Amino acid sequence: MEFASRGSLKDLLTKKHHLKTRQVIFYSAEMVCGLQYLHSRGIIHSDLKPDNILVSSEGHIKIADFGLAAENIFGNDTICVHRGTMKYMAPEVLEDQQYNAAVDWWAFGIILCQMATGRYPFNDKNGVAKLRHSILEDRPKVPVWTPSKVVTLLKKLLRKKASSRYGINGNIRQCVFFDSIDWEALENRRLSPPFQLEALQQPARNNEGNNLFLHESAPRGVNIIEGFSYQSPSWQE
Repeated sequence: MEFASRGSLKDLLTKKHHLKTRQVIFYSAEMVCGLQYLHSRGIIHSDLKPDNILVSSEGHIKIADFGLAAENIFGNDTICVHRGTMKYMAPEVLEDQQYNAAVDWWAFGIILCQMATGRYPFNDKNGVAKLRHSILEDRPKVPVWTPSKVVTLLKKLLRKKASSRYGINGNIRQCVFFDSIDWEALENRRLSPPFQLEALQQPARNNEGNNLFLHESAPRGVNIIEGFSYQSPSWQE
């Protein structure tokens, strides 16, 4: 594993609370590239959260911690394993249903909301049972000042029905939220991070690679390894 000298996205959000829109766009786009790469190779991360998004000394993100990842999940393949961090679990995981890579796109939606607003979009203040109910039944809530482009993307990512969720249904790269992104340039590291991060942990070391994410998959032969007021009526589907 490469050394990520700037800590995690969780560290960054603890320090900044939330990011500026142009910063959210850039880091969200890098995550999209990373997730699409993993899914194209049949890997479902299964535990995507800010703690597992590391930041390199150059300010790029790296998807890390594949301890709960599933391998060899292609096309219509599904699995049914109740694993992950509850706050980032998709409804189908909470209900012990068969699921696919759509669970990673749900978790990505939660992370996007946290980057853009500094808030979690469901009720996580009253215990596990209430959290589960909120994820399954409530419409996501975001601050009234949330940019409309963010709200539009969140609506498509946080759909209760997995088959209609962005990333699985539709080309997420064509979302208006990413209009400013040159995807080819991003994938080839020709775009610079929107700001230089201050060190969140140790001073930078000269062992950074150029990968958009960490190439760590589950062991071979193992499929699963261990108040704001705004609500849009169109969020619940």
